[in-house]
Amino acid sequence: MRTLLELIGKTARSSQVWLSSLLLTVCAACIAGTQSGPAFPNPDISYGLFSLSQGPTFYVGPGGSNANDGSRERPWATITFAAARLKPGQVLRVLPGTYNESVSVSVSGTASQRIVIASDTRWAAKINAPGTLFGIDVRGSYVDIIGFEVTGATNSGIISWGSHNGILFNYIHHIRAQCDTNGGAGINTSYPDATGVAIMGNLVHDIGEIGAGPCTRIHGIYQGSPGGVIQNNILYRTRGFGITNWQAATAVTITNNLSFANLYGGISVGSGDNTRGNIAQNFLVANNIVVGNPRGISEENNTGQNRFLNNLVWNNTTNWRLLTSTHQGSLSLDPGFVNYKPDGSGDYRLSKNSPAIDQGISEAAPKIDFLGQKRLLGAALDLGPFEVR
Repeated sequence: MRTLLELIGKTARSSQVWLSSLLLTVCAACIAGTQSGPAFPNPDISYGLFSLSQGPTFYVGPGGSNANDGSRERPWATITFAAARLKPGQVLRVLPGTYNESVSVSVSGTASQRIVIASDTRWAAKINAPGTLFGIDVRGSYVDIIGFEVTGATNSGIISWGSHNGILFNYIHHIRAQCDTNGGAGINTSYPDATGVAIMGNLVHDIGEIGAGPCTRIHGIYQGSPGGVIQNNILYRTRGFGITNWQAATAVTITNNLSFANLYGGISVGSGDNTRGNIAQNFLVANNIVVGNPRGISEENNTGQNRFLNNLVWNNTTNWRLLTSTHQGSLSLDPGFVNYKPDGSGDYRLSKNSPAIDQGISEAAPKIDFLGQKRLLGAALDLGPFEVR
């Protein structure tokens, strides 16, 4: 049976979807024991139809030196050093290898000239950050973090403090977040004064010490800022929710995600501990598949009117727990995965007889799926992160 990582290795490279146009499209929608997880990916993993920006490009690589010029032939050695030298519109490609550093990014791009920091091959550049708070710490805005494997940090795999950043196609796992006042997440956008972050196509699992039981401070994706898009992500085995919205989160689009086997819940919409006074309202939660959690999809604490459309929730202890909203077009059926396993070792594509095929809405839907392949191959979009071929 093929793992998620092997499936990504099969994606095509024939077409291109430019980063700028993709982000404009998605941001328009904003106006008990340990498990090893999937095996390390094959070296031919691609981004499918998604193509990295073609701006002026620099490189980091194993065996490089920070005294080099940053060319592919003479790469720099460390990602933090290289990132500090980037200007708007420039690209940093990180060559395959393991990088034992906590990456800090303080530079900013602009709306028309984003800064791109990307693994040259999807998941082949590994950020190993044991003993540090963050794997990748993004303090700037209009910055895209693409395609890294991130592991070992003690709070969050990737944290974004700025506005209009992109966290795309990363593989984040075994983050050692503690169940204390700080908590942690695989992907963390907790700064309430930021807005418009796109979190797309990431695989996130084993966040926190799973054997210690549930914790409402440790999540797969933590959205604490207003606006933004959360699409095509796969989340499992986190101590809290696979996806949670809290603090100042409002008007967030959450579509085509898969959240399963988390210790507290699948997807939550809520607001609290909030200095901006925002109510969690005007959310769109659609086309998601939520399976095998204590709570399926829920509203928490301070909520207003939200839209929950065409989601499949199945085999959760409580499928729905809404406070101020209702759900429409929902399914409560076995999604019909090719091979469901709660530990992440299964095949989570939809089988040909799945009830989730052609059941999605088109509003704010992603143009490509988790594998970087085209959406809308039938009468309507499929639910979840995979479009059936």
